[in-house]
Amino acid sequence: MTFTRAMAKELGPSNIRVNSLCPGMISTAFHDTFTKDAVRTNDAAATVLKREGRADEVADTVAYLAADESSFLTRVNLDINGGLYYSGCMDE
Repeated sequence: MTFTRAMAKELGPSNIRVNSLCPGMISTAFHDTFTKDAVRTNDAAATVLKREGRADEVADTVAYLAADESSFLTRVNLDINGGLYYSGCMDE
């Protein structure tokens, strides 16, 4: 996140936008192979939306950040995690 902010500050005057995505658990072949079902279930349960994300949702977000419609967004670290709660930060 600090790197994103620093690069945005440095590159902004050249009209280069810098943003980052901070994904939660995204349903992919990697997790199908390497992540235990119990971990995935617990992670999904810890989100507001009660599910894992999909790769197309991440891709759509990347496409938006690359599009003219987001031309005034820079220095953004965007959580794409279904509203994941982190211990110690719960706002229930």
